[in-house]
Amino acid sequence: MGQSGTNSFTTYLQELQRGEKQKQAAPVAAGTAFSVLALLAGNAEPMPLRDLQAASGMDFTNFADAIKRLQELRYITLSGGPSSEAAQLTEFGAEIAALARTA
Repeated sequence: MGQSGTNSFTTYLQELQRGEKQKQAAPVAAGTAFSVLALLAGNAEPMPLRDLQAASGMDFTNFADAIKRLQELRYITLSGGPSSEAAQLTEFGAEIAALARTA
């Protein structure tokens, strides 16, 4: 009887790990401010806004609104000139992105 309990606990742990991997692999919905956070979370370096917009799949207006919101919330900072602006997560933004991935 002791062995079957061990096997079922091992199976439980394996299923728990599999569920966690699936949660981590689940993509964030495209076209949202959180999708922009997720994209930035994968980059240690600032990401040019033109590349970030292309990767987000958002149109210009929605993307601009998302960037403005994220900046107001202090999740991101912008650097560079008008034609070469780049976004980077703040420390607080990185924490929020990590929480969003685990939710």
